[in-house]
Amino acid sequence: MTAGVTVLVVDDDPGFLRVARAILEDAFSVHTLENGEEALAFLERRPPFADAPRPAFIVLDFHLPDMNAPAVLARLSTDTTLRALPVLVLSQADWEEDERAARDAGARQFCVKPSRVQALREAIVTFWRDHAGAGPGALDRG
Repeated sequence: MTAGVTVLVVDDDPGFLRVARAILEDAFSVHTLENGEEALAFLERRPPFADAPRPAFIVLDFHLPDMNAPAVLARLSTDTTLRALPVLVLSQADWEEDERAARDAGARQFCVKPSRVQALREAIVTFWRDHAGAGPGALDRG
Protein backbone atom coordinates (compact mmCIF):
# COMPACT_ATOMS: atom_id res chain seq x y z
CA MET A 1 0.00 0.00 0.00
CA THR A 2 2.85 2.45 0.74
CA ALA A 3 5.77 0.40 -0.58
CA GLY A 4 6.58 3.31 -2.91
CA VAL A 5 7.06 5.69 0.04
CA THR A 6 10.74 6.00 0.83
CA VAL A 7 12.11 6.84 4.28
CA LEU A 8 15.74 7.59 5.07
CA VAL A 9 16.80 6.61 8.59
CA VAL A 10 20.14 8.01 9.76
CA ASP A 11 21.64 6.73 13.01
CA ASP A 12 25.12 5.63 14.09
CA ASP A 13 23.78 2.65 16.05
CA PRO A 14 23.61 -0.43 13.77
CA GLY A 15 21.20 -2.09 16.21
CA PHE A 16 18.80 0.83 15.98
CA LEU A 17 19.03 0.75 12.18
CA ARG A 18 18.22 -3.01 12.15
CA VAL A 19 15.18 -2.41 14.38
CA ALA A 20 14.01 0.55 12.30
CA ARG A 21 14.28 -1.46 9.09
CA ALA A 22 12.45 -4.43 10.62
CA ILE A 23 9.53 -2.40 11.96
CA LEU A 24 9.13 -0.16 8.90
CA GLU A 25 9.90 -2.36 5.89
CA ASP A 26 6.36 -3.70 5.69
CA ALA A 27 5.10 -0.16 5.06
CA PHE A 28 7.97 1.78 3.49
CA SER A 29 10.97 1.45 1.27
CA VAL A 30 13.60 1.91 4.01
CA HIS A 31 17.12 3.20 3.44
CA THR A 32 19.54 3.38 6.36
CA LEU A 33 22.82 5.23 6.78
CA GLU A 34 25.19 5.69 9.72
CA ASN A 35 26.39 9.30 9.50
CA GLY A 36 25.58 12.79 8.33
CA GLU A 37 27.97 12.92 5.38
CA GLU A 38 26.53 9.70 3.94
CA ALA A 39 23.02 11.07 4.43
CA LEU A 40 23.92 14.29 2.61
CA ALA A 41 25.55 12.35 -0.24
CA PHE A 42 22.40 10.19 -0.50
CA LEU A 43 20.08 13.20 -0.47
CA GLU A 44 22.21 15.18 -2.91
CA ARG A 45 22.59 12.08 -5.10
CA ARG A 46 26.37 12.18 -5.02
CA PRO A 47 28.43 9.01 -5.60
CA PRO A 48 27.94 6.32 -4.55
CA PHE A 49 24.27 7.36 -4.30
CA ALA A 50 23.76 8.83 -7.78
CA ASP A 51 20.56 6.79 -8.26
CA ALA A 52 19.20 7.25 -4.73
CA PRO A 53 15.44 7.70 -4.47
CA ARG A 54 14.10 10.92 -2.97
CA PRO A 55 12.71 10.05 0.47
CA ALA A 56 9.27 11.26 1.52
CA PHE A 57 10.73 11.98 4.96
CA ILE A 58 13.84 11.54 7.10
CA VAL A 59 14.35 10.08 10.57
CA LEU A 60 17.58 11.61 11.87
CA ASP A 61 19.52 10.87 15.06
CA PHE A 62 20.55 14.06 16.86
CA HIS A 63 24.05 12.86 17.79
CA LEU A 64 25.94 11.43 14.82
CA PRO A 65 29.69 10.73 14.85
CA ASP A 66 30.56 13.31 12.20
CA MET A 67 27.96 16.04 12.74
CA ASN A 68 24.81 16.66 14.74
CA ALA A 69 21.29 16.94 13.38
CA PRO A 70 21.30 20.77 13.24
CA ALA A 71 24.44 20.65 11.05
CA VAL A 72 22.75 18.19 8.66
CA LEU A 73 19.61 20.32 8.61
CA ALA A 74 21.65 23.46 7.93
CA ARG A 75 23.11 21.81 4.84
CA LEU A 76 19.67 20.67 3.71
CA SER A 77 18.33 24.20 4.09
CA THR A 78 20.66 25.44 1.33
CA ASP A 79 18.84 23.32 -1.27
CA THR A 80 15.27 24.36 -2.13
CA THR A 81 14.21 20.77 -2.85
CA LEU A 82 15.82 19.21 0.21
CA ARG A 83 14.74 21.86 2.70
CA ALA A 84 11.10 20.87 2.11
CA LEU A 85 11.68 17.28 3.28
CA PRO A 86 10.04 16.61 6.65
CA VAL A 87 12.62 15.59 9.25
CA LEU A 88 11.94 13.81 12.53
CA VAL A 89 14.91 14.17 14.88
CA LEU A 90 15.31 11.46 17.50
CA SER A 91 17.62 11.58 20.51
CA GLN A 92 18.48 9.44 23.50
CA ALA A 93 18.52 12.58 25.65
CA ASP A 94 15.57 14.80 26.48
CA TRP A 95 17.54 18.06 26.46
CA GLU A 96 15.58 21.22 25.79
CA GLU A 97 18.58 22.89 24.11
CA ASP A 98 18.90 19.96 21.65
CA GLU A 99 15.22 20.17 20.78
CA ARG A 100 15.45 23.94 20.30
CA ALA A 101 18.56 23.59 18.11
CA ALA A 102 16.91 20.89 15.96
CA ARG A 103 13.70 22.86 15.50
CA ASP A 104 15.56 26.11 14.81
CA ALA A 105 17.53 24.28 12.11
CA GLY A 106 14.34 23.06 10.43
CA ALA A 107 13.28 19.78 12.06
CA ARG A 108 9.52 19.36 11.98
CA GLN A 109 9.56 17.32 15.17
CA PHE A 110 11.97 16.25 17.92
CA CYS A 111 11.38 13.34 20.24
CA VAL A 112 13.21 11.05 22.60
CA LYS A 113 13.77 7.60 21.13
CA PRO A 114 11.05 5.34 22.46
CA SER A 115 12.36 2.30 24.32
CA ARG A 116 9.64 0.00 23.03
CA VAL A 117 9.68 -1.15 19.41
CA GLN A 118 5.95 -0.61 18.87
CA ALA A 119 6.18 2.91 20.31
CA LEU A 120 9.03 3.68 17.91
CA ARG A 121 6.97 2.46 14.95
CA GLU A 122 3.96 4.49 16.10
CA ALA A 123 6.08 7.64 16.50
CA ILE A 124 7.51 7.32 12.99
CA VAL A 125 4.20 6.42 11.32
CA THR A 126 2.42 9.27 13.13
CA PHE A 127 5.13 11.67 12.00
CA TRP A 128 4.70 10.46 8.41
CA ARG A 129 0.94 10.88 8.59
CA ASP A 130 1.21 14.37 10.10
CA HIS A 131 4.11 15.79 8.10
CA ALA A 132 4.72 13.86 4.91
CA GLY A 133 1.32 13.99 3.29
CA ALA A 134 -0.21 10.65 4.23
CA GLY A 135 -3.92 10.65 4.72
CA PRO A 136 -5.99 9.21 7.54
CA GLY A 137 -6.13 5.43 7.55
CA ALA A 138 -2.74 4.99 5.91
CA LEU A 139 -0.80 2.12 7.42
CA ASP A 140 -3.64 0.97 9.62
CA ARG A 141 -2.89 -2.51 10.87
CA GLY A 142 -5.41 -5.13 11.68
